[in-house]
Amino acid sequence: MQRREFIASVGTVAAFAAASRAYAQTAGAGAPEEMHPPKFKALEQTSIECVATGNDCLRHCFGMFSMKDTSMAECADAAFQLVSACNALAALASVNSSHTQALARTVAQVCDDCKTQCDKFSRIAACVACGDACKKCADECRKA
Repeated sequence: MQRREFIASVGTVAAFAAASRAYAQTAGAGAPEEMHPPKFKALEQTSIECVATGNDCLRHCFGMFSMKDTSMAECADAAFQLVSACNALAALASVNSSHTQALARTVAQVCDDCKTQCDKFSRIAACVACGDACKKCADECRKA
């Protein structure tokens, strides 16, 4: 190695070390910064809420079925579709998928359909909660 090459190598190493120290100091100052922040956090959260309330609604419907009451069959169908669609949307939203917005348009319709069924049973707490969650999720889907 010649003298010029040695000096150039030492200069490169020194520059790299200084840059590394500067980066470490800024990274340590204040709150840690996320390298890949979520793009669809609100959409993910409302989808997860729909899944939870949809499952509560399904549990109520299944209880009615076990008592030989099928008056909530359409509600159960809508809730099942809601849970399936919102599970998929929450998964895509959580990883910033490029397909999130396209699926959100479809899920908005699924949420609207489920809310229509929930509104038919306004005296049942599980249905009211599910309908409220559907409205929030559909609104968030339209924003995406």
